[in-house]
Amino acid sequence: METLKAMALRKSVRAYKDEQIAEEKLETILSAGCAAPVGMARYDSLHLTVIQDKEVIKKVSESIMQMLKRENDPLYGARTLILVSSQEMPAPGLDYTNASCVMENMLLTGADLGIGSVIVWGIALAVEANESLKEALSIPEGFKPLIGACFGYAADTEQKEKELTVKIQSNRV
Repeated sequence: METLKAMALRKSVRAYKDEQIAEEKLETILSAGCAAPVGMARYDSLHLTVIQDKEVIKKVSESIMQMLKRENDPLYGARTLILVSSQEMPAPGLDYTNASCVMENMLLTGADLGIGSVIVWGIALAVEANESLKEALSIPEGFKPLIGACFGYAADTEQKEKELTVKIQSNRV
């Protein structure tokens, strides 16, 4: 698939089939994340955590529900979560910029492979706020969870391409 087609097909998926992502597709998604541009080439400042254990996913979901006072599953039944953590960087915001570039590469690659996804900010918040969860996920010392997403096969298999247009207010100087 072409990059623009993957962008046009990428959407936030909020209902997943109870089916695990094929290992070779997950490996491709992770490899794409590792191909993202990272400020100062500090790849060692980032860490990826792949969560596929149903019990751990349930704990993450419950933690988010408690934190955000929600009653429904904020992870939408996804069977795979990917969390990007970072060490503190010398330039303000570089940690979030790097993590976002890595995640966007993974989201677009997922779309290219027929894997649905949605960013869930609460994943990073819940893990950071819950020390036992952070330990259970083996987040390395000195790393802070910054962005998380759900990945899986979408329950709704209809894929509509969105029109790529300029929707954000802009100006040219």
